[in-house]
Amino acid sequence: MKIFLSHRSRDKPLVQDFKELLPPFLNTWLDDESLLWGGSLATKIKSTIQSEIDFVVIFLDDDSLGSSWVRQELDWAIQREQELNRTFVLPILLPEVVPEQLPGQLSERLCLRLSDYGLASIEALARRASEKLFQLIVESYSCLQSEIPRRKSKSLKEIHDELRGRQVILLGYVVQQCQDGAEVTQRYIEKAMREFHASELYYRLETLIHQGFLAKRRISEDGLFSYRLTEDFQAVLSET
Repeated sequence: MKIFLSHRSRDKPLVQDFKELLPPFLNTWLDDESLLWGGSLATKIKSTIQSEIDFVVIFLDDDSLGSSWVRQELDWAIQREQELNRTFVLPILLPEVVPEQLPGQLSERLCLRLSDYGLASIEALARRASEKLFQLIVESYSCLQSEIPRRKSKSLKEIHDELRGRQVILLGYVVQQCQDGAEVTQRYIEKAMREFHASELYYRLETLIHQGFLAKRRISEDGLFSYRLTEDFQAVLSET
């Protein structure tokens, strides 16, 4: 999962400390770490929020609520949330702000709060945020699993012939990379399939596994996988 950390420049030290306390399975996006030298700030951030991440964590206080830049990031994130039709924007309230000051899009949401700027409070906030993010990830995965079509009593050849569109594009890429029993890592698939949002890509890979085309294995402690063609599907390919 990839998390965008939205904040004012003045709060960057706090956000960096918070980031370091998150578990490794949460990949974070920070502007000074992720932007390329000479790149367009607005273009890259808008593109990242709208197509490259799974959640926006936004740090709010009195000043950030009045910041045109933070409000712009929030508007992009709210727009993306409406497109996804699921929770996407996750507010964190800093000590100076009160819930009544929140904009309408956030006023009725559950918000996490930083009680003070001491290390113990930041550690507690990071633990709480990690727990909530894990719950959201499990819920998202459960929803995707419920949408994965159940495999019927058809042959792999019949199912393959019925595949359409983006599923075909993804399977075709994996087939190209995984001839003769080779594997392709999750990172390579993500880089090659940039037209897929992360959640859609994971859903489609899981669907191909469920349908019998692919198998996966964990290759790192932070949840990365590699993928290969199943023996049954390789046999189908050898016949065509």
